[in-house]
Amino acid sequence: MNTLLTTVSLDAQKGGGTAERTRRLAAHLASKGHQCEIATIEDGELAQKLRQCGVHVYATGFFRLRFMVPFINPFRLAQSVRRAEVIHILGYWNLLSVATALLAVWLGKPYAFSAAGEFVGLNRPRPSARLFHFLLGKRVIRNASLLIGVTPLEQRQILERFQLPAGRVVVVPNGVEEHVEIISDHIESDVPYVLFVGRLAEVKGPDLLVEAFADVAGEYPDLQLVVAGPDFGMRSSLEKFVTERQLGHRVVFTGHLGERERSSAYEQALFLAVPSRAEAMSLVALEAGVAGTPVLLTDQCGFDDVERIGGGLVVPATVEGLRSGLRTLLAERQSLAAKGKALQTYVRGKFTWPSIVDGLVSHFNSMVATQRTRDPSR
Repeated sequence: MNTLLTTVSLDAQKGGGTAERTRRLAAHLASKGHQCEIATIEDGELAQKLRQCGVHVYATGFFRLRFMVPFINPFRLAQSVRRAEVIHILGYWNLLSVATALLAVWLGKPYAFSAAGEFVGLNRPRPSARLFHFLLGKRVIRNASLLIGVTPLEQRQILERFQLPAGRVVVVPNGVEEHVEIISDHIESDVPYVLFVGRLAEVKGPDLLVEAFADVAGEYPDLQLVVAGPDFGMRSSLEKFVTERQLGHRVVFTGHLGERERSSAYEQALFLAVPSRAEAMSLVALEAGVAGTPVLLTDQCGFDDVERIGGGLVVPATVEGLRSGLRTLLAERQSLAAKGKALQTYVRGKFTWPSIVDGLVSHFNSMVATQRTRDPSR
């Protein structure tokens, strides 16, 4: 099958989980013998890795106003759409998604659309976001052959928000590689630590976690908090808060960690903390799980199974909730290894990329068959 995937960025730091999801989907589609191309606004490290795997990447480039405006060559993008049998569009608030959807309709190509948690922006939209949704976004949603939720929670939210029939929305979760390469010396720490991995941005909630840690730090003098991730505007305020609370030696900011370094950090941590205010499905929680590390995460992450299967704890997305969760898990240090093992078994059984891609291909085949029924000439 010839597939076109679109995403905003393939930069490892800026693209976050959506870039990683696109990379893994494309790599595993290619490994299963499917022809695969990616259209993206921003080139980057992940794009280079995909090219090495034989995946063609078309990067439009962009200029920045208040948001990224892609230099879309409509004839070039139309070539990619025309070659594809099916299209997977990832990301809502960008013009590449809109342009690809419009071309797909014009050329009679079915497309699946995944907002990957970005519909949360419709809860309290700014005027510009409201205008985008009314003029462009609704059309992208309406014309999609299939909408994809990353979790059952997101699936239910999409169905309720847009009043869609159940068959229009399916779940294709995030995944992980079962085998990861570990290096053991990136974070030089002889003391136990709680780990945060993610963008230093409000939606990811690092401020909630740092404040909760500051409240309990006096009770656990041997403990550090390691904050790993690129700065999206919050690092200076976090460092100022840490300094004011006299915890500069207890909270370590590493910046962005590459794939191997993250694996090492997961393996050495007591547990991973995911304090997100909103999350389609926490990819870092899956990465920690496959490394055998338990997780403390909020109830806004779409992965409450963590607590149900005994792999960690789910708490409200508040300072109070995280503070309570930290105390609970730190009081149970002797059981953390068992929790990590339980999460590892669960993740490896349900969330490895090869099986996820098989499910996605099945949906693609159904979309193509339906399209051919509607238009036998294609």
